[in-house]
Amino acid sequence: MTPDSLLHLFLALGWVSIVFVAISGLGAILLRGWGLRRVPLPLAAITGFGVTIFLGGCLNLLQAISYSARLSLVAVGLAGFLFIRPRIFAFPAGPASADKTSSHLPPAASVRSSAWAKAVLLFATLVFVVRFAATVHTPYYQQDDDYNFYLAAPVKMEALHQYAPDPFSERRVMSSLGGNYFLQSLVLTELPLEDVQMADRAFGLLLLACLAAELGVVFRLYPLQRALLILFLLITPQLQFNLTFVDLPFALFFGLVYLAADLDTFEAHPGLQALLLGITASAISTLKSTYLPHGVLFLLCMALLHARYRGLRAGLRTLLLAALGCLLVLIPWMIASHGASGTWFYPILGKGYQYSAYGLFPPPSGGHTVKIIAKVMLFNLPLAAVLLLEWFWCEPDQRTRVLAALTSAALSASVLVGLATGGDSVRRYNYPAILAAILLLYLAAAVKANLAPSPRSLAIKWGSAALCVCLALYVGFNSWTHEYAMTFKCLGTSLTEFHIEPESTVLSYQAMERAIPSGPGRTPTEEADQTIATVDFPFLLDFNSHPIDIADIPGAASLPPGWPSRSDGDVLASYLLSHHLRYLALTLDRSTLPNVLLREQKELADPSTTQWIRSEAQIRLASYLQFAQLVHSRRHIYDQGNLIVLDLATPSR
Repeated sequence: MTPDSLLHLFLALGWVSIVFVAISGLGAILLRGWGLRRVPLPLAAITGFGVTIFLGGCLNLLQAISYSARLSLVAVGLAGFLFIRPRIFAFPAGPASADKTSSHLPPAASVRSSAWAKAVLLFATLVFVVRFAATVHTPYYQQDDDYNFYLAAPVKMEALHQYAPDPFSERRVMSSLGGNYFLQSLVLTELPLEDVQMADRAFGLLLLACLAAELGVVFRLYPLQRALLILFLLITPQLQFNLTFVDLPFALFFGLVYLAADLDTFEAHPGLQALLLGITASAISTLKSTYLPHGVLFLLCMALLHARYRGLRAGLRTLLLAALGCLLVLIPWMIASHGASGTWFYPILGKGYQYSAYGLFPPPSGGHTVKIIAKVMLFNLPLAAVLLLEWFWCEPDQRTRVLAALTSAALSASVLVGLATGGDSVRRYNYPAILAAILLLYLAAAVKANLAPSPRSLAIKWGSAALCVCLALYVGFNSWTHEYAMTFKCLGTSLTEFHIEPESTVLSYQAMERAIPSGPGRTPTEEADQTIATVDFPFLLDFNSHPIDIADIPGAASLPPGWPSRSDGDVLASYLLSHHLRYLALTLDRSTLPNVLLREQKELADPSTTQWIRSEAQIRLASYLQFAQLVHSRRHIYDQGNLIVLDLATPSR
């Protein structure tokens, strides 16, 4: 820890807080335009993320995600926040408010409850401060995901002012539409790449803290119950595997519940409520494609709920306006995705340039059906139990049924996503919605205990509280990711001057790029020549100096007619040259290549491997063999250590 590292810590936390306030200001501007005055901060923040991602999609279409555009967006949001000044809390009007119901307690019990509430809130505040400070740096990046694409995507967006086309990147096709990378670019406006994860972890934590406080008010909880809810939400971390977004979607799923349950605010604005539900659900789906089914199914559940409690006409209006809000945010990103990846939305609206579109290898869902179903169903049994408890035991009022709607959507979507991915990483692709649904069981039980006190209801309430604690401990001490330990490791790293890669690696990549022909010295026919890169650290590349396509898993995504995985290196060279890709930059350690090939063969021999992983192992195995052939048959214009650049148009001597 040094004075410079401490200064950076405070600057990073300050800048992210400023951007969060600006995002809330953009939401407040939209809500003021609809006629709502002095809206609560959580409502402004939820709305703001939808507005920000929509504006990011428009800027992306115009290739205008420049430094000045991002800074202007933040400035407009700040001005809106300062002018409208959203409320920190919005206490519901009427005799049923949480503060007034607390007076029904005996005086001694009320004093004890207030003292416990303050103690719990104090501990929750400490948890928030530690977790928030730990978002600045992380010492861990996932080798097979973060290094070869997720770190490079926001860097390339900054350089080219758009979520640039990468037709040879599997993650460009499958992972997300790009809303996550736009939020990362807002963070990187004033911060280095080492702070990129704050777009998910810091924004998500700030939004979660706001919502945790407000949900207890909306559901009329006692002060101690509100404090416990805040604590449960803050001490339960999300499973972090790579840089894909989990914390912010987790908070936004709570945001969907808040929007649907805040009947007081939206009683006179049911159309706005439906529109915001659609905007928020689509904002979540732009962060990671596997979250789309959860949001869409929640909207369908809310339409059915409104039809039951408000009439069929109200249900249809909710469905139509939610669909309109959803499409409004998605369309700019979908248009860009279709032009860049060949699909409007993978895989629902087409597979685009993904390998299974060409019939090269089986798709992720192409495994043994019975095994997939058994694996997915067993994982979702606890969520089914939560749904049954919420539906048959909890209060059947409209506000509480919202909780069951989220559980139902999370359960159904988790099954669908699990089947579509062939049972691969069912937990990772669904955890934000699943975890939100399980934690909210405490909220449903607390409402039941308050409205219908009985020994049974109190037992269920404290049982659900114990479930929240056990769940937090399970996630935090999970042997797979060690979230609690990782929090303190990240905190320690955040207090240091951390760099992702040493200066020597940066210099070697700069030397490699200087070897690639560019500028006035190239012949007219060479002007269209581009580079395709399969390197360990593509985020170190200068995308302004050369047109570079990233092949994160070479062969897993490609332009028509598809990567010739069944052929040799010469056929691959001809294929790449036909798409004006003359230079192949790759990381290939020839001394360890046999070990790499052996690792892929072991992956294929493992009977527990899902079809998705099996197909990717086959693809990598084929491409590495082709690369090894090209290393011997094509001219090397750069060869230093394990960094190589080949001229595919020129045979070696």
